[in-house]
Amino acid sequence: MLKTYRRIAVLAAFVPTFMMAQHAHAQDAEKTAAIKELLSVMQADQAVKGQAENWQQGAKQEAPLVLEQVLVENKTLNDKQKQAAVEKLKKNGAVQRMVDGAGSAFSTDGFRKDAIQAHYDAFGKYYSTAELKDLTTFLKSPTGQKFMANQGKATQEIWGSMMQKYGPQVGKSMRDAAEKEITAASK
Repeated sequence: MLKTYRRIAVLAAFVPTFMMAQHAHAQDAEKTAAIKELLSVMQADQAVKGQAENWQQGAKQEAPLVLEQVLVENKTLNDKQKQAAVEKLKKNGAVQRMVDGAGSAFSTDGFRKDAIQAHYDAFGKYYSTAELKDLTTFLKSPTGQKFMANQGKATQEIWGSMMQKYGPQVGKSMRDAAEKEITAASK
């Protein structure tokens, strides 16, 4: 009788925990489904693909600069050897190989999966299931569709106008500071 009572007591202690875990799992499943629908409406797969292409293109543009920087920082070659290496790198196609291979991690399935998972993690962290559903409803509406269609253009216009206004000022300020530094160093 005592054994039976203990079993019932142990079972009674675990049933609420088990039931709460089942309820949390159901909520998680509902939230995951809400995020999945939102990402579908937002065309997250296309957004990830576009971002990956942008980052890969940026890496390709940076590749020659990285090659140059690594050569400049090399401690085992003297200046004459570095100059000879520059010529060899140009002739043997190293620069083009660097460009071709740059950013290849952005085009992998692993990157795509990680980027989508990052969306799930972030949306799950910052939005409730109800809010996710509200966002999806909004984005499916005509206004939401218009927002999604124009969001990139509006953002580009905003930052483009800021760069037009402030870019020349920043550039001039940097040039003036560089000239001051060079003048001071040449004395």
